[in-house]
Amino acid sequence: MLNKDEIKDFFNLEFSHAKKELGQNFLIDQKVITDIVNSLSIEDNENILEIGPGLGALTGELLNKNICLTVVEYDQKFVNFLNNCYSNKTNLTVIKGNFLTFKDYSFSKIIGNLPYYITTEIIEHILKDFSNFKEGVFMVQNEALNRLLSLKGKDYNALNILINYGFDVKKLFLVSKNNFFPMPNVDSIVFKITKKENSDYKFNLALLRVSKTLFKLRRKTIFNNLKTMINDENVIKNVLNNVSLKENMRAEELSVNDFEKLTKELLKLNIISL
Repeated sequence: MLNKDEIKDFFNLEFSHAKKELGQNFLIDQKVITDIVNSLSIEDNENILEIGPGLGALTGELLNKNICLTVVEYDQKFVNFLNNCYSNKTNLTVIKGNFLTFKDYSFSKIIGNLPYYITTEIIEHILKDFSNFKEGVFMVQNEALNRLLSLKGKDYNALNILINYGFDVKKLFLVSKNNFFPMPNVDSIVFKITKKENSDYKFNLALLRVSKTLFKLRRKTIFNNLKTMINDENVIKNVLNNVSLKENMRAEELSVNDFEKLTKELLKLNIISL
Protein backbone atom coordinates (compact mmCIF):
# COMPACT_ATOMS: atom_id res chain seq x y z
CA MET A 1 0.00 0.00 0.00
CA LEU A 2 1.27 3.47 -0.92
CA ASN A 3 0.74 6.40 1.43
CA LYS A 4 -0.36 9.91 0.37
CA ASP A 5 3.17 11.18 -0.27
CA GLU A 6 4.10 8.11 -2.29
CA ILE A 7 0.98 8.48 -4.43
CA LYS A 8 1.82 12.14 -5.01
CA ASP A 9 5.38 11.20 -5.97
CA PHE A 10 4.10 8.60 -8.42
CA PHE A 11 1.92 11.09 -10.27
CA ASN A 12 4.66 13.72 -10.25
CA LEU A 13 7.03 11.24 -11.89
CA GLU A 14 4.35 10.40 -14.45
CA PHE A 15 3.58 14.09 -15.09
CA SER A 16 -0.02 13.13 -14.45
CA HIS A 17 -2.75 13.29 -11.83
CA ALA A 18 -5.47 11.06 -10.40
CA LYS A 19 -8.54 11.21 -12.62
CA LYS A 20 -11.63 11.50 -10.47
CA GLU A 21 -13.85 11.05 -13.53
CA LEU A 22 -12.36 7.53 -13.81
CA GLY A 23 -12.85 6.81 -10.12
CA GLN A 24 -9.11 7.03 -9.36
CA ASN A 25 -9.25 7.35 -5.59
CA PHE A 26 -6.71 5.16 -3.81
CA LEU A 27 -7.11 3.33 -0.51
CA ILE A 28 -4.55 4.40 2.10
CA ASP A 29 -5.81 2.48 5.15
CA GLN A 30 -4.19 -0.92 5.64
CA LYS A 31 -6.91 -2.24 7.96
CA VAL A 32 -9.60 -1.54 5.36
CA ILE A 33 -7.48 -3.23 2.68
CA THR A 34 -6.94 -6.31 4.85
CA ASP A 35 -10.62 -6.49 5.79
CA ILE A 36 -11.71 -6.33 2.13
CA VAL A 37 -9.35 -9.11 1.04
CA ASN A 38 -10.24 -11.29 4.04
CA SER A 39 -13.93 -10.93 3.17
CA LEU A 40 -13.42 -13.05 0.04
CA SER A 41 -13.43 -16.79 0.72
CA ILE A 42 -10.06 -17.82 -0.69
CA GLU A 43 -8.68 -21.35 -0.87
CA ASP A 44 -5.13 -22.39 -1.69
CA ASN A 45 -4.17 -22.33 -5.37
CA GLU A 46 -7.40 -20.65 -6.47
CA ASN A 47 -7.53 -18.39 -9.51
CA ILE A 48 -8.72 -14.96 -8.38
CA LEU A 49 -9.60 -11.99 -10.60
CA GLU A 50 -9.17 -8.38 -9.48
CA ILE A 51 -10.84 -5.50 -11.31
CA GLY A 52 -9.10 -2.14 -11.57
CA PRO A 53 -6.13 -2.63 -9.23
CA GLY A 54 -4.76 0.89 -9.75
CA LEU A 55 -1.66 1.22 -7.59
CA GLY A 56 -2.11 -2.24 -6.13
CA ALA A 57 -3.50 -1.71 -2.63
CA LEU A 58 -5.62 -4.87 -2.80
CA THR A 59 -3.17 -6.57 -5.14
CA GLY A 60 -0.33 -6.55 -2.63
CA GLU A 61 -2.55 -7.99 0.09
CA LEU A 62 -3.95 -10.65 -2.24
CA LEU A 63 -0.44 -11.74 -3.22
CA ASN A 64 0.16 -12.67 0.42
CA LYS A 65 -2.27 -15.52 -0.20
CA ASN A 66 -1.34 -18.78 -1.91
CA ILE A 67 -3.28 -17.99 -5.09
CA CYS A 68 -2.92 -17.25 -8.79
CA LEU A 69 -4.01 -13.65 -9.29
CA THR A 70 -5.08 -11.97 -12.53
CA VAL A 71 -5.68 -8.22 -12.53
CA VAL A 72 -7.33 -6.19 -15.29
CA GLU A 73 -6.26 -2.53 -15.44
CA TYR A 74 -7.35 0.09 -17.98
CA ASP A 75 -4.63 2.71 -17.37
CA GLN A 76 -1.24 1.94 -18.92
CA LYS A 77 0.73 3.82 -16.25
CA PHE A 78 -0.76 1.59 -13.55
CA VAL A 79 -0.06 -1.50 -15.65
CA ASN A 80 3.59 -0.46 -15.86
CA PHE A 81 3.71 0.26 -12.13
CA LEU A 82 2.25 -3.13 -11.20
CA ASN A 83 4.58 -5.00 -13.54
CA ASN A 84 7.58 -3.20 -12.07
CA CYS A 85 6.47 -3.42 -8.46
CA TYR A 86 5.62 -7.13 -8.56
CA SER A 87 8.12 -8.31 -11.17
CA ASN A 88 9.25 -11.10 -8.82
CA LYS A 89 5.73 -12.51 -8.38
CA THR A 90 5.20 -15.52 -10.61
CA ASN A 91 1.60 -15.89 -9.44
CA LEU A 92 0.49 -12.51 -10.84
CA THR A 93 -0.78 -11.76 -14.35
CA VAL A 94 -1.39 -8.12 -15.24
CA ILE A 95 -3.69 -7.50 -18.20
CA LYS A 96 -4.07 -4.09 -19.79
CA GLY A 97 -7.64 -3.58 -20.92
CA ASN A 98 -11.21 -2.51 -20.26
CA PHE A 99 -12.88 -5.03 -17.95
CA LEU A 100 -16.17 -4.63 -19.82
CA THR A 101 -14.53 -6.25 -22.87
CA PHE A 102 -12.59 -8.85 -20.85
CA LYS A 103 -13.54 -12.30 -22.15
CA ASP A 104 -11.84 -14.85 -19.88
CA TYR A 105 -15.00 -15.98 -18.12
CA SER A 106 -13.42 -18.87 -16.20
CA PHE A 107 -13.09 -17.08 -12.86
CA SER A 108 -15.44 -18.00 -10.02
CA LYS A 109 -14.19 -15.44 -7.48
CA ILE A 110 -13.73 -11.75 -8.24
CA ILE A 111 -12.73 -8.74 -6.16
CA GLY A 112 -12.32 -5.04 -6.81
CA ASN A 113 -12.80 -1.41 -5.94
CA LEU A 114 -15.26 -0.49 -8.68
CA PRO A 115 -15.31 2.93 -10.35
CA TYR A 116 -18.63 4.59 -9.65
CA TYR A 117 -19.40 5.53 -13.25
CA ILE A 118 -19.51 1.94 -14.52
CA THR A 119 -20.45 0.01 -11.37
CA THR A 120 -23.73 -1.25 -12.83
CA GLU A 121 -22.13 -2.30 -16.13
CA ILE A 122 -19.39 -4.23 -14.32
CA ILE A 123 -21.81 -6.12 -12.09
CA GLU A 124 -24.02 -7.02 -15.06
CA HIS A 125 -20.99 -8.19 -17.05
CA ILE A 126 -19.98 -10.50 -14.20
CA LEU A 127 -23.43 -11.97 -13.55
CA LYS A 128 -24.32 -12.31 -17.24
CA ASP A 129 -21.05 -13.54 -18.76
CA PHE A 130 -19.10 -15.35 -16.03
CA SER A 131 -20.93 -18.68 -15.97
CA ASN A 132 -18.67 -20.04 -13.20
CA PHE A 133 -19.07 -17.03 -10.92
CA LYS A 134 -19.71 -17.96 -7.30
CA GLU A 135 -18.58 -15.08 -5.11
CA GLY A 136 -17.43 -11.49 -5.33
CA VAL A 137 -16.36 -8.82 -2.88
CA PHE A 138 -16.61 -5.26 -4.14
CA MET A 139 -16.30 -1.72 -2.87
CA VAL A 140 -18.66 0.82 -4.44
CA GLN A 141 -20.17 4.15 -3.56
CA ASN A 142 -22.90 3.61 -0.99
CA GLU A 143 -25.63 5.03 -3.23
CA ALA A 144 -24.56 2.71 -6.07
CA LEU A 145 -25.28 -0.38 -3.97
CA ASN A 146 -28.66 1.01 -2.96
CA ARG A 147 -29.52 1.36 -6.66
CA LEU A 148 -28.41 -2.20 -7.38
CA LEU A 149 -30.64 -3.58 -4.62
CA SER A 150 -33.71 -1.42 -5.25
CA LEU A 151 -36.96 -3.28 -5.93
CA LYS A 152 -39.19 -0.30 -6.51
CA GLY A 153 -39.26 3.12 -8.14
CA LYS A 154 -37.05 4.56 -10.85
CA ASP A 155 -34.01 2.45 -9.87
CA TYR A 156 -35.90 -0.86 -10.23
CA ASN A 157 -34.68 -2.59 -13.39
CA ALA A 158 -33.78 -5.92 -14.97
CA LEU A 159 -30.40 -6.23 -13.23
CA ASN A 160 -32.04 -5.72 -9.83
CA ILE A 161 -34.34 -8.65 -10.59
CA LEU A 162 -31.43 -10.90 -11.57
CA ILE A 163 -29.47 -9.97 -8.44
CA ASN A 164 -32.44 -10.56 -6.13
CA TYR A 165 -33.45 -13.83 -7.77
CA GLY A 166 -30.11 -15.54 -8.27
CA PHE A 167 -27.75 -14.08 -5.68
CA ASP A 168 -27.38 -13.24 -2.02
CA VAL A 169 -25.98 -9.79 -1.24
CA LYS A 170 -24.52 -8.91 2.15
CA LYS A 171 -23.44 -5.41 3.14
CA LEU A 172 -20.15 -5.81 5.00
CA PHE A 173 -18.90 -2.42 6.17
CA LEU A 174 -18.76 1.26 5.33
CA VAL A 175 -15.49 2.88 4.26
CA SER A 176 -15.13 6.56 5.06
CA LYS A 177 -14.03 8.89 2.28
CA ASN A 178 -11.16 9.83 4.62
CA ASN A 179 -9.55 6.46 3.83
CA PHE A 180 -8.83 7.51 0.23
CA PHE A 181 -6.43 9.80 -1.56
CA PRO A 182 -7.48 11.92 -3.32
CA MET A 183 -10.55 12.08 -1.09
CA PRO A 184 -13.81 11.38 -2.95
CA ASN A 185 -17.00 13.29 -2.23
CA VAL A 186 -18.88 10.38 -0.63
CA ASP A 187 -18.32 7.33 1.52
CA SER A 188 -18.10 3.82 0.08
CA ILE A 189 -19.42 0.43 1.11
CA VAL A 190 -17.99 -3.06 0.80
CA PHE A 191 -20.40 -5.87 -0.03
CA LYS A 192 -20.28 -9.55 -0.85
CA ILE A 193 -22.41 -11.11 -3.58
CA THR A 194 -22.77 -14.89 -3.60
CA LYS A 195 -24.54 -17.12 -6.09
CA LYS A 196 -27.47 -18.92 -4.48
CA GLU A 197 -27.06 -22.66 -4.18
CA ASN A 198 -30.03 -23.46 -6.44
CA SER A 199 -29.34 -20.64 -8.91
CA ASP A 200 -29.17 -21.83 -12.52
CA TYR A 201 -26.97 -19.79 -14.85
CA LYS A 202 -28.98 -20.44 -18.02
CA PHE A 203 -32.30 -19.67 -16.36
CA ASN A 204 -30.78 -16.47 -14.95
CA LEU A 205 -29.93 -15.38 -18.50
CA ALA A 206 -33.49 -16.08 -19.63
CA LEU A 207 -34.86 -14.15 -16.66
CA LEU A 208 -32.60 -11.21 -17.51
CA ARG A 209 -33.70 -11.28 -21.15
CA VAL A 210 -37.40 -11.23 -20.23
CA SER A 211 -36.86 -8.52 -17.64
CA LYS A 212 -34.96 -6.34 -20.10
CA THR A 213 -37.76 -6.78 -22.63
CA LEU A 214 -40.41 -5.62 -20.18
CA PHE A 215 -38.32 -2.70 -18.94
CA LYS A 216 -37.21 -1.64 -22.42
CA LEU A 217 -39.81 1.13 -22.60
CA ARG A 218 -40.79 1.76 -18.98
CA ARG A 219 -43.87 3.83 -19.76
CA LYS A 220 -45.36 1.10 -21.96
CA THR A 221 -47.44 -1.77 -20.61
CA ILE A 222 -46.00 -5.25 -20.33
CA PHE A 223 -48.43 -6.28 -23.08
CA ASN A 224 -46.93 -3.79 -25.52
CA ASN A 225 -43.35 -4.57 -24.54
CA LEU A 226 -43.96 -8.29 -25.06
CA LYS A 227 -44.85 -7.54 -28.69
CA THR A 228 -41.10 -7.28 -29.37
CA MET A 229 -40.82 -10.93 -28.30
CA ILE A 230 -44.17 -12.37 -29.42
CA ASN A 231 -45.88 -11.48 -32.71
CA ASP A 232 -49.32 -12.86 -31.89
CA GLU A 233 -51.38 -10.67 -29.51
CA ASN A 234 -53.61 -13.61 -28.57
CA VAL A 235 -50.56 -15.55 -27.43
CA ILE A 236 -49.47 -12.59 -25.30
CA LYS A 237 -52.93 -12.47 -23.70
CA ASN A 238 -52.81 -16.19 -22.93
CA VAL A 239 -49.31 -15.96 -21.49
CA LEU A 240 -50.23 -13.10 -19.17
CA ASN A 241 -53.48 -14.78 -18.16
CA ASN A 242 -51.62 -18.00 -17.32
CA VAL A 243 -49.38 -16.16 -14.84
CA SER A 244 -52.17 -13.91 -13.48
CA LEU A 245 -50.73 -10.65 -14.78
CA LYS A 246 -52.89 -7.82 -16.12
CA GLU A 247 -52.22 -6.58 -19.63
CA ASN A 248 -52.11 -2.93 -18.58
CA MET A 249 -49.45 -3.42 -15.90
CA ARG A 250 -46.02 -1.87 -16.27
CA ALA A 251 -42.76 -3.64 -15.50
CA GLU A 252 -42.11 -1.64 -12.33
CA GLU A 253 -45.37 -3.04 -10.87
CA LEU A 254 -44.17 -6.64 -11.16
CA SER A 255 -42.43 -8.47 -8.35
CA VAL A 256 -39.36 -10.65 -8.77
CA ASN A 257 -41.66 -13.65 -8.41
CA ASP A 258 -43.85 -12.32 -11.25
CA PHE A 259 -40.82 -12.12 -13.55
CA GLU A 260 -39.81 -15.66 -12.55
CA LYS A 261 -43.28 -17.05 -13.33
CA LEU A 262 -43.44 -15.20 -16.64
CA THR A 263 -40.01 -16.48 -17.69
CA LYS A 264 -40.96 -20.07 -16.84
CA GLU A 265 -44.18 -19.71 -18.85
CA LEU A 266 -42.32 -18.39 -21.89
CA LEU A 267 -39.85 -21.28 -21.62
CA LYS A 268 -42.68 -23.82 -21.31
CA LEU A 269 -44.27 -22.48 -24.49
CA ASN A 270 -40.91 -22.45 -26.30
CA ILE A 271 -41.19 -18.73 -26.95
CA ILE A 272 -37.72 -18.41 -25.49
CA SER A 273 -35.13 -21.08 -24.80
CA LEU A 274 -32.27 -21.67 -22.41
